[in-house]
Amino acid sequence: MHSLSILALVAAVVAACFLHLYKQYRQLNDPRMRVPGPTLLPYIGRVHDLPIKYMWLKFYEWGQKYSGVNGFYMTQMLDKSFLVITDESVAEELMVKRARHNSDRPEIRSIFDSKSTEGSMEYLPLMGKNKYWARQRRLTHAYLTEASNSNYHGIMYHEAKRWMAKLLENPQNFQSSLEDMCSRVMCQMTWDDPSLSEYCTRSAWGLLTQMSPAGPITNVVTPLWDLPIFLNPWKRAERKRHDEQQEWWMDQLVRVREKMMKGTQRPCFARQYFEKGPKRSNLSGDYEASCVVGMIALVGIFTVAGPLSYWLVSMVHHPVWQGLVQKEIDEVCQGRMPTLEDAPRLPTLRACIKETMRWRPNVPTGVAHEMEADDIYRGYFLAKGTRILPLDWAFLRNPAKYPDPCNFRPERWLEPGWPTYQEPLTQYPTIKGMTSFGWGQRQCLGQTVTQDELIVACGALSWCFNLKPKVDVATGRELPVPTDKSNSLLIIKPDAFQMDFEPRSAARKEHALRLWEESDKQDTREREEFVQLATPMSEKAGDVSIEMV
Repeated sequence: MHSLSILALVAAVVAACFLHLYKQYRQLNDPRMRVPGPTLLPYIGRVHDLPIKYMWLKFYEWGQKYSGVNGFYMTQMLDKSFLVITDESVAEELMVKRARHNSDRPEIRSIFDSKSTEGSMEYLPLMGKNKYWARQRRLTHAYLTEASNSNYHGIMYHEAKRWMAKLLENPQNFQSSLEDMCSRVMCQMTWDDPSLSEYCTRSAWGLLTQMSPAGPITNVVTPLWDLPIFLNPWKRAERKRHDEQQEWWMDQLVRVREKMMKGTQRPCFARQYFEKGPKRSNLSGDYEASCVVGMIALVGIFTVAGPLSYWLVSMVHHPVWQGLVQKEIDEVCQGRMPTLEDAPRLPTLRACIKETMRWRPNVPTGVAHEMEADDIYRGYFLAKGTRILPLDWAFLRNPAKYPDPCNFRPERWLEPGWPTYQEPLTQYPTIKGMTSFGWGQRQCLGQTVTQDELIVACGALSWCFNLKPKVDVATGRELPVPTDKSNSLLIIKPDAFQMDFEPRSAARKEHALRLWEESDKQDTREREEFVQLATPMSEKAGDVSIEMV
């Protein structure tokens, strides 16, 4: 009798649990109560069958099935609701026209205080919609605007020439030298020190990995982050990464200050901060400033490195378009390496850059916003805290706007009759305003820098090289350059591949090497002359001090 009672109790508990789960299941999937979307399971939503690798393809597949005429659908990952947008017009309505209440960021679980709710002030792109975000965004915009109006073009030309020489000397190392070029540009703009590029590149990819769903498992199975520190290898690893990065950022700011005291610090963003001071910069102090400048450097690496890597892929696979770009550069530049002054007369180059970014978008999943208030949209109730995911892969594969969306068709930007054609061709096509740069109040501030650097780098490549598949010496066959293999981080780049960089002629090779030699000598001379003319800060009016806040 005793054993029967235990069995009955167990059966009752199981039945009660089953009934509870069944009610939860019915409630979650009641079509009268929810936005259309895939079937959800109680407590886990659809986290069980959302792949970490190429997550955007699964979101796109669900969009094809559930979005319908709405242009959006709802899914859930554990206790978080996601409104996945597959139509640009919906993104415009929710994240631009209703930006006032839809511009927050979701918490990144595997990063300490990612939203700066507790005042960390460290990661501008991840911050919640708070005072730190507002003032850092204004300052970043001011720095980048001033840079685009002054002399950063010379940095880009210098580093592009260096990269061409590196590719001629060691073409097998092209992926590393590509990222190094992007990093050196940003390290000079921020701290005027290209020698910082190696660590800065590692730091950039370290942060990007930490913030991506394909990074630590704690970004997906979020409760694991709350384990005690001695049982939590993910939190210990992030503490180490975070502390090293923040210390390095602060070290660079201190070093700039020391050089300013000696009068040997050339213009850069960090110097601008000290010249204005924390009050005029509207920052709390030097720690916050180190984070602002450091984040500009990091973001500027992977937002250019990804599209530039895919430029190589697109040109290898589309030699006809590569030839058209080369022909245009030859006719316009008359043997010179192209500059940004030539850009208005290089629409084919700009079209191929833009089509590369459409064909293989840099942020295919999009970057989520978080709703700050309850809302009703097209008759559906959307709760505060819902994460809005603008699925860029879907936007850029809309056949109504982009006919033949899966293929590389730069003519869509150059020929009347295509839905995306705009005039004048001296201005269009431009990558500024592309959906990949985000929406509303969260739109990327570095679009001009990104476009300029891509025009300089892609133009230099087309001027100097024929980009070709690599031939296996043993078999005589071309080695494949995959178009569909990449990492799965929030901002992607293609997996490692091999290719050939064939100088367009012996004369062009010598010309490229000579350009780098001349640029290197000029840079060295200018740095030496600046130091020779230096006036120590003690001899100038005012002072520069470090305020550790």
